[in-house]
Amino acid sequence: MITKTSVQRAAGSVSVLLVLISSAFAGAPVAKPATFPLTTKNPEARRLVDEALVQYIDHVAQPEAIASLRQAVAADPHFAMAHELLAQISLDSAEQVSEQQKAFANRRYASPIERSAIQWYQDAAEHKMIPAITSMNDVISQYPHDKLIVWMGSWWLMTQTQYERALAVYEQSGITDSPGLINNMAYNYADLRQYDKAIAFMAKYAAMLPGDPNPEDSYAEILRLAGRFDESIQHYRAALAIDPKFYSSQFGIADTYSLMGKQSQARKEYKAGFKTFPLEEMQQVMWQTREATTYVREGDMKGADRAFQALANSAHSRQISQVEADTYRQMAIYQPDSKKALQLLDKAEAALQEHKNATTTAIEQEEAQILRARVELAVRIGDKKAGQANLDRVDQMAQTANDRLIESAYHGAAAAIFYSEGNYDRAIEHLEQDADNPLSVELLVDAYEKSGDAESARRTADSLAHRNDPTVEQALVVPSFRKCYQDASCNSALKNVSLPQ
Repeated sequence: MITKTSVQRAAGSVSVLLVLISSAFAGAPVAKPATFPLTTKNPEARRLVDEALVQYIDHVAQPEAIASLRQAVAADPHFAMAHELLAQISLDSAEQVSEQQKAFANRRYASPIERSAIQWYQDAAEHKMIPAITSMNDVISQYPHDKLIVWMGSWWLMTQTQYERALAVYEQSGITDSPGLINNMAYNYADLRQYDKAIAFMAKYAAMLPGDPNPEDSYAEILRLAGRFDESIQHYRAALAIDPKFYSSQFGIADTYSLMGKQSQARKEYKAGFKTFPLEEMQQVMWQTREATTYVREGDMKGADRAFQALANSAHSRQISQVEADTYRQMAIYQPDSKKALQLLDKAEAALQEHKNATTTAIEQEEAQILRARVELAVRIGDKKAGQANLDRVDQMAQTANDRLIESAYHGAAAAIFYSEGNYDRAIEHLEQDADNPLSVELLVDAYEKSGDAESARRTADSLAHRNDPTVEQALVVPSFRKCYQDASCNSALKNVSLPQ
């Protein structure tokens, strides 16, 4: 059985994470801004890295930045930080792994602080989170006002869902003239669901780069997340008017139509994008997943199975283990047939065990998500033994990993069991720690209501109704949740929720 110390342990490790990150600023110098070194003996390699950083951080021209970094490491194969930067922004999973290995292998050619930065990412890739945080703190404390380091720190924290700490890194930097950092913080506020602040930051970003397509594209995405769909499409089209080759806006239009409930139109836009634009591996995966999700949204599970299976087959042929596993996991969670769902989760674990072209961190985070799905499936079919056994596995992972994403998976799984047992107070303790997953938020609304907390139920219902992330979880929960609001027989506690139009 689950013990209360499990909740305290998981929450405690997150607290340690926050304390460690916060300590980076305690002795941070403020008088003389320092510039992070990028060590190479090849001036052309250095020029190419500088060019890549402007391309990527400020203009989010990812393919162009990747091309510049590839040229840089070709010009100087011992340029360790160039390898590291390429590992971080590459859209090819095999390249991400190989470039991280090259960065680590060539760290002896770098300065001591560059070696600390490389160690940070190496530890993160190996899922050694506390050492990774220690190295990150060291780098940020020495270069708190350097744009590259502020970007590295804030972006990495955002990927760890540490949004408040990412804001702290940015605010402590004092940098106000970097378009790229302002763009990142707009997304950070959106992740915190503070859309007014996100839109204000995005307006500032757009004003700094007039005539650039990315501010229009980013503005459109923030508007879409805020549920302002018509305005979102207008800004995506504005980005394409500036640069017809700005492919992310084409796919952004498709994402928006899907969230609007216009699945046929969404698929037309996806197909137009795939036909028009050559995409790198991870971009192809992302938008093929979202195209497959359109079938889930319209309740065509056979169509969804065909689309997701094609994606799984492609991932298998390309030897992308984590993508193949995640595809099968997503297929499992929308299956009405429990036996088929279990078979798909078995396939997900088998794919994961191949461990090809993925970091240890990505593999372990995916494993936690699969175990969570197994617990939820066991609850659904009333298999308490399997539910507890799989919960124990993800609990053990959460105890040792110090990983926010794994801990969220544990909380979601534990909550499913407590909720099924009618222990709503204990379920709430866990569900509040998994507030980014619509499956948990939907349970949280009901658990609040059943425990007598009508105000929290209403507030959480309002948040859930405004989720506009193009994910399978959102597709399974949010559209039906919104329809329930319009149904007189549905839960009356939801009737004060202001739904998007």
